[in-house]
Amino acid sequence: MTTDSSNERFFELLKDFSEAEAQMVSEYEQKNDEWWNGLTEDEREEAFYAVCKRIFEARVKDNRSYRGTLYDKFGFSPHMYRAGMECGFFTLHNMLHEALEYEAMKAVTRVEVIDKEGRSYTKYLDKSERVWYNLQDDDQTLKIFIDGKAWEKDL
Repeated sequence: MTTDSSNERFFELLKDFSEAEAQMVSEYEQKNDEWWNGLTEDEREEAFYAVCKRIFEARVKDNRSYRGTLYDKFGFSPHMYRAGMECGFFTLHNMLHEALEYEAMKAVTRVEVIDKEGRSYTKYLDKSERVWYNLQDDDQTLKIFIDGKAWEKDL
């Protein structure tokens, strides 16, 4: 067998594996949807509450990592790592982290811009000033606003 034919066979097997994996994920999602739809409203509410409570405790209260949330808070074994990624929990977990950072950013008392030269801008905020930011130009421009009325946005 030549190297070219070995590579060709390898990529063919890889493609077959990818297709089989996609089929398994699709079947699991269908089975999971059937399970969910078979629950009573009370069972769905209990499941929703239990999952959300654990996510909130792990990510917001305890600042747990993705693995810590899966293994310690939910009590899952490592096989659920991939399942959590497939269903979007990994992304959701990271988004919660970013949202918590954004909330904390509202209370900063100093803004600094650091570039390759070091600190290029420092601003100490007055007690009435707050920081907020906005992405513009198709999320290509970060605008940072410092004003004394930013707190009104939180009302």
